[in-house]
Amino acid sequence: MDALTLIAIADRAGIVAFAISGVAVGRRAGMDLFGLATLGLVAAIGGGILRDALIGEVPRALANTDYLLYATAAVAAAVAFGAAGGRLPVAVLDAADAVGTGAFAVTGALVATEAGLDWPPAILLAILTATGGGVLRDMLATRLPHVLQAELNATASAFGGGLVFLLRSDPTAAVLVGAAVTITISMVGHRGWMRLPRLGGEPEPHHR
Repeated sequence: MDALTLIAIADRAGIVAFAISGVAVGRRAGMDLFGLATLGLVAAIGGGILRDALIGEVPRALANTDYLLYATAAVAAAVAFGAAGGRLPVAVLDAADAVGTGAFAVTGALVATEAGLDWPPAILLAILTATGGGVLRDMLATRLPHVLQAELNATASAFGGGLVFLLRSDPTAAVLVGAAVTITISMVGHRGWMRLPRLGGEPEPHHR
Protein backbone atom coordinates (compact mmCIF):
# COMPACT_ATOMS: atom_id res chain seq x y z
CA MET A 1 0.00 0.00 0.00
CA ASP A 2 1.12 3.57 -0.60
CA ALA A 3 1.71 6.09 2.17
CA LEU A 4 -1.54 8.02 1.68
CA THR A 5 -3.63 4.86 1.99
CA LEU A 6 -1.77 3.85 5.13
CA ILE A 7 -2.26 7.33 6.61
CA ALA A 8 -5.99 7.08 6.00
CA ILE A 9 -6.25 3.63 7.59
CA ALA A 10 -4.14 4.51 10.63
CA ASP A 11 -5.95 7.82 11.13
CA ARG A 12 -9.29 6.03 11.28
CA ALA A 13 -7.99 3.48 13.78
CA GLY A 14 -6.64 6.26 15.99
CA ILE A 15 -9.89 8.23 15.73
CA VAL A 16 -11.98 5.31 16.97
CA ALA A 17 -9.59 4.42 19.79
CA PHE A 18 -9.27 7.97 21.12
CA ALA A 19 -12.99 8.69 20.80
CA ILE A 20 -13.55 5.84 23.26
CA SER A 21 -10.91 7.19 25.66
CA GLY A 22 -12.38 10.70 25.46
CA VAL A 23 -15.83 9.49 26.45
CA ALA A 24 -14.34 7.42 29.29
CA VAL A 25 -12.57 10.48 30.71
CA GLY A 26 -15.76 12.52 30.39
CA ARG A 27 -17.77 9.90 32.25
CA ARG A 28 -15.27 9.85 35.08
CA ALA A 29 -15.46 13.66 35.26
CA GLY A 30 -19.26 13.47 35.54
CA MET A 31 -19.97 15.34 32.30
CA ASP A 32 -23.34 15.50 30.58
CA LEU A 33 -24.07 14.23 27.09
CA PHE A 34 -22.64 17.30 25.39
CA GLY A 35 -19.51 17.09 27.50
CA LEU A 36 -19.01 13.42 26.65
CA ALA A 37 -19.43 14.12 22.94
CA THR A 38 -17.04 17.08 23.10
CA LEU A 39 -14.30 15.16 24.88
CA GLY A 40 -14.71 12.19 22.57
CA LEU A 41 -14.46 14.29 19.41
CA VAL A 42 -11.59 16.44 20.70
CA ALA A 43 -9.58 13.38 21.70
CA ALA A 44 -10.32 11.71 18.36
CA ILE A 45 -9.47 14.49 15.92
CA GLY A 46 -7.65 17.17 17.94
CA GLY A 47 -4.13 15.88 17.37
CA GLY A 48 -4.65 15.40 13.64
CA ILE A 49 -6.07 18.89 13.22
CA LEU A 50 -3.07 20.41 15.01
CA ARG A 51 -0.68 18.36 12.86
CA ASP A 52 -2.24 19.32 9.56
CA ALA A 53 -2.57 22.97 10.51
CA LEU A 54 1.14 23.13 11.36
CA ILE A 55 2.17 21.96 7.90
CA GLY A 56 -0.29 24.27 6.18
CA GLU A 57 -2.84 21.69 5.04
CA VAL A 58 -6.61 21.65 5.40
CA PRO A 59 -7.10 19.21 8.31
CA ARG A 60 -8.02 15.76 7.04
CA ALA A 61 -10.62 15.46 9.79
CA LEU A 62 -12.46 18.42 8.24
CA ALA A 63 -11.78 17.72 4.57
CA ASN A 64 -12.86 14.05 4.73
CA THR A 65 -16.44 13.63 5.91
CA ASP A 66 -15.88 10.00 6.85
CA TYR A 67 -13.29 11.01 9.46
CA LEU A 68 -16.03 12.85 11.36
CA LEU A 69 -18.40 9.96 10.76
CA TYR A 70 -15.91 7.51 12.31
CA ALA A 71 -15.42 9.82 15.29
CA THR A 72 -19.14 10.46 15.76
CA ALA A 73 -20.04 6.78 15.46
CA ALA A 74 -17.37 5.77 17.97
CA VAL A 75 -18.47 8.48 20.42
CA ALA A 76 -22.13 7.50 20.05
CA ALA A 77 -21.33 3.83 20.63
CA ALA A 78 -19.26 4.63 23.73
CA VAL A 79 -21.98 6.90 25.13
CA ALA A 80 -24.70 4.32 24.46
CA PHE A 81 -22.60 1.63 26.11
CA GLY A 82 -22.20 3.79 29.19
CA ALA A 83 -25.88 4.73 29.24
CA ALA A 84 -26.74 1.02 29.27
CA GLY A 85 -24.66 0.64 32.41
CA GLY A 86 -21.59 -0.74 30.71
CA ARG A 87 -18.12 0.07 31.94
CA LEU A 88 -15.00 -0.91 30.06
CA PRO A 89 -12.19 -2.40 32.18
CA VAL A 90 -9.11 -0.25 32.65
CA ALA A 91 -7.09 -2.80 30.69
CA VAL A 92 -9.35 -2.32 27.66
CA LEU A 93 -9.14 1.47 27.88
CA ASP A 94 -5.36 1.26 28.20
CA ALA A 95 -5.23 -0.95 25.13
CA ALA A 96 -7.44 1.47 23.17
CA ASP A 97 -5.22 4.36 24.20
CA ALA A 98 -2.07 2.47 23.20
CA VAL A 99 -3.53 1.51 19.82
CA GLY A 100 -4.64 5.08 19.20
CA THR A 101 -1.20 6.35 20.14
CA GLY A 102 0.47 3.88 17.78
CA ALA A 103 -1.87 4.71 14.91
CA PHE A 104 -1.51 8.46 15.28
CA ALA A 105 2.25 8.37 15.81
CA VAL A 106 2.82 6.65 12.48
CA THR A 107 0.43 8.99 10.65
CA GLY A 108 2.23 12.01 12.07
CA ALA A 109 5.59 10.75 10.87
CA LEU A 110 4.22 9.66 7.48
CA VAL A 111 2.56 13.02 6.88
CA ALA A 112 5.90 14.69 7.66
CA THR A 113 7.79 12.48 5.20
CA GLU A 114 5.13 13.03 2.52
CA ALA A 115 5.62 16.78 3.04
CA GLY A 116 9.38 16.37 2.49
CA LEU A 117 10.33 17.17 6.09
CA ASP A 118 13.44 15.81 7.82
CA TRP A 119 13.56 13.54 10.86
CA PRO A 120 13.22 16.17 13.68
CA PRO A 121 9.85 17.49 12.45
CA ALA A 122 8.79 13.92 11.64
CA ILE A 123 9.31 12.94 15.27
CA LEU A 124 7.68 16.13 16.56
CA LEU A 125 4.62 15.60 14.35
CA ALA A 126 4.42 11.98 15.50
CA ILE A 127 4.34 13.15 19.13
CA LEU A 128 1.88 15.96 18.44
CA THR A 129 -0.53 13.79 16.48
CA ALA A 130 -0.46 11.01 19.07
CA THR A 131 -0.71 13.16 22.20
CA GLY A 132 -2.35 16.42 21.09
CA GLY A 133 -5.92 15.16 21.33
CA GLY A 134 -5.27 13.58 24.72
CA VAL A 135 -3.77 16.80 26.08
CA LEU A 136 -6.78 18.81 24.90
CA ARG A 137 -9.10 16.14 26.35
CA ASP A 138 -7.46 16.29 29.77
CA MET A 139 -7.38 20.10 29.80
CA LEU A 140 -11.12 20.23 29.08
CA ALA A 141 -11.62 17.74 31.92
CA THR A 142 -9.60 20.13 34.16
CA ARG A 143 -6.87 17.66 34.98
CA LEU A 144 -3.14 17.68 34.41
CA PRO A 145 -2.57 15.87 31.09
CA HIS A 146 -1.57 12.27 31.77
CA VAL A 147 1.09 12.40 29.08
CA LEU A 148 2.97 14.94 31.23
CA GLN A 149 3.01 12.87 34.40
CA ALA A 150 1.97 9.22 34.19
CA GLU A 151 2.35 7.86 30.68
CA LEU A 152 5.05 6.98 28.16
CA ASN A 153 2.91 7.97 25.17
CA ALA A 154 5.15 10.84 24.08
CA THR A 155 8.28 8.71 24.44
CA ALA A 156 6.58 5.86 22.59
CA SER A 157 5.51 8.21 19.80
CA ALA A 158 9.03 9.57 19.42
CA PHE A 159 10.48 6.08 19.00
CA GLY A 160 7.70 5.00 16.66
CA GLY A 161 7.93 8.17 14.60
CA GLY A 162 11.68 7.83 14.31
CA LEU A 163 11.35 4.27 13.05
CA VAL A 164 8.77 5.34 10.48
CA PHE A 165 11.20 7.93 9.17
CA LEU A 166 14.06 5.42 9.00
CA LEU A 167 11.90 2.88 7.16
CA ARG A 168 10.09 5.44 4.98
CA SER A 169 11.25 3.77 1.74
CA ASP A 170 8.84 0.91 2.56
CA PRO A 171 5.69 2.59 3.97
CA THR A 172 3.98 -0.68 4.91
CA ALA A 173 6.94 -1.92 6.95
CA ALA A 174 7.35 1.56 8.44
CA VAL A 175 3.75 1.59 9.67
CA LEU A 176 3.80 -1.95 11.04
CA VAL A 177 7.12 -1.57 12.87
CA GLY A 178 6.48 1.99 14.06
CA ALA A 179 3.00 1.19 15.36
CA ALA A 180 4.12 -2.05 17.06
CA VAL A 181 6.95 -0.31 18.91
CA THR A 182 4.76 2.64 19.90
CA ILE A 183 1.97 0.41 21.19
CA THR A 184 4.39 -1.77 23.16
CA ILE A 185 6.12 1.16 24.89
CA SER A 186 2.77 2.83 25.59
CA MET A 187 1.40 -0.34 27.20
CA VAL A 188 4.54 -0.67 29.32
CA GLY A 189 3.81 2.80 30.65
CA HIS A 190 0.14 2.07 31.28
CA ARG A 191 0.99 -1.07 33.21
CA GLY A 192 3.41 0.92 35.38
CA TRP A 193 6.37 -1.28 34.50
CA MET A 194 8.48 1.73 33.60
CA ARG A 195 8.36 5.46 34.29
CA LEU A 196 10.43 8.42 33.25
CA PRO A 197 12.41 9.99 36.14
CA ARG A 198 10.31 12.38 38.21
CA LEU A 199 10.99 15.16 40.69
CA GLY A 200 8.49 16.33 43.28
CA GLY A 201 5.25 14.82 44.52
CA GLU A 202 3.37 11.70 43.61
CA PRO A 203 1.59 11.44 40.26
CA GLU A 204 -2.18 11.39 39.96
CA PRO A 205 -3.56 7.86 40.50
CA HIS A 206 -3.77 5.97 37.22
CA HIS A 207 -7.30 5.59 35.96
CA ARG A 208 -9.36 6.21 32.84
